[in-house]
Amino acid sequence: MKTLLYQKVYDQLKLSIQEGKIPVGSKMPTENELMAQFDVSSITLKKALELLKKDGYISRRPRVGTFVINDSPNSEQIETRKFDKPLFGCIMTNFDDTFGTILLSGMLEHSDSKAHIIVKKSLGDTEREEEILQEFIEMNVAGILILPASSKFVSPTLLELASQKFPLVVIDRTLEGLPISSISSDNTEAGRIITEKLFELGHKHIGMITSTSPVSTLDSRVNGFIRGHASFHTAFHSDYVFREIESVMPNSTVSIQTDIDKIARFLETHPEITALVATEYNIALLIKQACNKLGKSIPTNLSVVCFDHPDNFFDTSAFQFTHIKQAQYEIGVKAVDMLLNQVLKPDTINKETLPPLLVEGDSVEPLKSTSK
Repeated sequence: MKTLLYQKVYDQLKLSIQEGKIPVGSKMPTENELMAQFDVSSITLKKALELLKKDGYISRRPRVGTFVINDSPNSEQIETRKFDKPLFGCIMTNFDDTFGTILLSGMLEHSDSKAHIIVKKSLGDTEREEEILQEFIEMNVAGILILPASSKFVSPTLLELASQKFPLVVIDRTLEGLPISSISSDNTEAGRIITEKLFELGHKHIGMITSTSPVSTLDSRVNGFIRGHASFHTAFHSDYVFREIESVMPNSTVSIQTDIDKIARFLETHPEITALVATEYNIALLIKQACNKLGKSIPTNLSVVCFDHPDNFFDTSAFQFTHIKQAQYEIGVKAVDMLLNQVLKPDTINKETLPPLLVEGDSVEPLKSTSK
């Protein structure tokens, strides 16, 4: 198995300490000096130093420096690091009963006897995501599960970890062209299936409402929407795709009412639209409120479908949108297995998608004929 770069730095520093080249009691060279000496990044160096600290060779004192405190290994620490369950870090943008909670259940329940997992939220903030990645590196995690805040801007730390073959699994996103394992639903296929459902009911003018979030998941759903049109040999109208919803995004400062008003204006601009695809459940709820504002009802005046939906186990009479259901629990299980496999085989890269499921609800009906 190929030795990771930080492990090589660790081995060389450990040897220097054991041979007395860096004596017990002495202060280690600064991080900048060590980075220059080994020609490595701060991420790589910090992981090597953290291993030395865990094994009892050094002590790191904030604003003072790093000191050698022992020239022989702390066998108890090494045994723990080597044989105990690995520690994984998990970064989610956010999670609720619509998406994320079940995924985390699968992840945590499946890993119970195999790994420890620390979960943190980035709230869709790329800077916060970067901070959490650095925190996990400082904690010397054995691998990272991440639902990235963006598919268009990829964290520099994530790219560097990938270049070092550090165990990584991306959840609910596809980072094309990058050597990073990923597990998600087949969102393109899901978009096609849910759009074709509306065409099968006789709808010809179908719109789509999505958020401004820069993630591959939504792009794939839009692509599936376009493919659904192609399946029924129907022209795709780009102005039927409304991409300006902001209130549903983590950490958004845009009010719900602002987005309801946007949707209402969109529907007024396109009175010919008889059905809508919402790229997430909360957008479907905004559409429902926009319809109330316009005096329309779902599905009598407008059929609406969406992606994801909370389970209404205890209220079988609750209104339910026809929707795409993702195999969230299975995604969580597979993500953990992928990461465990990478810990053993760092060169292993897998990109997997799971099939979506169409769930019938109360929000669609066949288009009423206008012929006399």
